[in-house]
Amino acid sequence: MENSNFNLLQLVPPAAVMVLLVSACFFFYTRYVKVSKALCLTLQKISTTIRSMSDGDEMIRKTGVGRVFQNTQLEPIWRDFSKTLHTQTGLINGITKNKKSRLTVPVSYYFSVSSVVDRPLAVDYFKHLPGILTGIGIIGTFSGLLFGLSNFDASNPELMAQSVSLLLGGVRDAFYASAAAITIAMIITHWEKMLYRRCLSSLDDLVDAISSLFEAGVGEEYLATLVHHSANSSDQAKSLKDELIQAMVPVIKQLESIQSQQVASMGGALEQALTESNRRLASQIETALIRQVKSPIEDMGKKMDNRLSHIKSNPQDLARKVIRARQQDGQIENSQEAV
Repeated sequence: MENSNFNLLQLVPPAAVMVLLVSACFFFYTRYVKVSKALCLTLQKISTTIRSMSDGDEMIRKTGVGRVFQNTQLEPIWRDFSKTLHTQTGLINGITKNKKSRLTVPVSYYFSVSSVVDRPLAVDYFKHLPGILTGIGIIGTFSGLLFGLSNFDASNPELMAQSVSLLLGGVRDAFYASAAAITIAMIITHWEKMLYRRCLSSLDDLVDAISSLFEAGVGEEYLATLVHHSANSSDQAKSLKDELIQAMVPVIKQLESIQSQQVASMGGALEQALTESNRRLASQIETALIRQVKSPIEDMGKKMDNRLSHIKSNPQDLARKVIRARQQDGQIENSQEAV
């Protein structure tokens, strides 16, 4: 009974691996195979319809191509691309009408592999799906080995023989599941690359079909339009410059008058400030000189007053001194004559 239960337990990893493999195959078929076939069929149908429009009026062809892309997953891409087409106009029976459209950017810039094929098919995920399946098979193999080794009993020869047979059976089932996972991974890899290459080929055919409907380059008319616009821009720039100069002249004159008034007022204020400063400086110098000279003059006056008062008080002494001085001068003269 225990052996039968263990046999059932050993079948769990291979069974889980097989369930995951079946689920992955179903997911791959519904989300990649069907979608890629539908996308490839749509691209081929649009390419065939566009190539059948090679004759006829070019503007009618542009409108017809737009109708071909309606209600398809490529309609937003065509809407963005049609905005880049340059429409040339011309006189037809005296009326200006649209004549043709020219390519200004390559068609492959908008109808690129990433926007048309990779994004709708989720290619980044399905490129790694085979590796995921291989990893699931390896995990199943190791799970079978672990289940077999966990119940391995070597206590006696009889139990060891049963354990070895159970271990070999679990390893066999695990390897079968791993081999199935690797085989399915290889099949999915080959199928995915084949479908992806078919979508790329259909996309290249569509790009060539759209490119054949429109001429590349801007043409002489577009260059002439650019020259005309450039000349108009130059004339407008000149007139704008003249208007700016005329508008700036009164402003400049007003600024000059305001500046002259400000300079005059500043000059008057500066002159008044200098005059006041000089007056204060002269007053300070005068006060300092008076302080420095007044006291010596007062002292000298006091001394003169004292001497004059002394002379007035002793006039006889002064007369004697004068007579004595004259006598001395006379003696000196006589002695000189005698000599």
